[in-house]
This record gives sequence, C-alpha cells and structure tokens, in this order.
Amino acid sequence: MTQGDIELVKEIKNGEQSAFKILYLKYSDLLFAYILHHLDKDKEVASDIWQETWVVVIEKINDFQYKSSIFTWLCAIAKNKISDYYRNAEKKERFQRIEKLHFDIDAEELEIDLVDLETQVDVITVLANLTDVYRYLLVAKYIENKGIDEISFEIGKSYKATESMLTRSREAFRKEFKQIIKS
Repeated sequence: MTQGDIELVKEIKNGEQSAFKILYLKYSDLLFAYILHHLDKDKEVASDIWQETWVVVIEKINDFQYKSSIFTWLCAIAKNKISDYYRNAEKKERFQRIEKLHFDIDAEELEIDLVDLETQVDVITVLANLTDVYRYLLVAKYIENKGIDEISFEIGKSYKATESMLTRSREAFRKEFKQIIKS
C-alpha cells in the first residue's frame, strides 16, 4: 500500500470529504472494470454492483485495517457483492425451475427423473421436518405407492380418516416446501 493511499484513508477516516472524492476518482474506473470483468460484461448489473460497493465503502471505511492495499479491499467488497448477485440469481432461477415443474404431490405418479438433485434434497429435508405420521403417510403413498386402504389398515384408521390425514400431510408438505424454496 502506498504512503499516499495510507494518508488518503486516514484523511477519510477523519471525515475529510475531499479525500474520499480523491479516492473515488482514483479507483472508480478500475473498480468498475474489475466488476464488469466478473459479470461477463453485463454493464447494467455491473453498474448496480459498483454503486452498492461504494455504499459499503462509505459505511465500512473506518473498519479498514491497512492489511492490504485500498484497491484490494475495494475489490474484496465488490467480489462479495458479485457473489451475492450470483447467489440470488441462482435462487431465483431455482425457484423458477421448480415453479415450471408444477410439482404436484397429488399426482398419482411423480416423474422422479424430472426432479433435479437440489429438489430431491429439498423434498427429503421437508419430509424430515414433518411429523412422523405425516412423513409415514406421504412416503407410503408416494414413494411406496401404497393405496389408501392398505395405509388405513396399517395405521388402524378408517379409509376416510386416512384420506383426511393424507390431505393434511400434503398441506403441511406444501407449506414447508414453499418455505425452503424461498430461502
């Protein structure tokens, strides 16, 4: 880190706005180029992340420890923002893929090959979070392909009671599943 940058950061930490302006002018274009490079030249997204990065710089400049160059620190902040962008984009894409599946637990036969590994993990997680009874009913019906009469016999309930419990199980599953895919 150059002595000039050290002094510049110290002045910024002391509240000198002109020093921040110098920092901004010195590294702004370089930082934008760094961000743009990591976003496959998507200028619109790069511009948003560039602005978000400067906001964080303003908020966190007092935490700067002089362990790296100021530009390295700026790039680290930008890299975190870029990671956030990709992580959010991945979640959004994942949610859209799941919506396209029209995942219907009421369907008698579920095409397992259509469900990707991530969705399978989510289904297993949701099943693990359900009560033992709900989990048993759903596994018996949709994994083991048992009929309602067979399930009702196994649990010692009437056909209608088993149907009702299965309906509540599906509703609980849907609710949990929606929570998982939103997070």
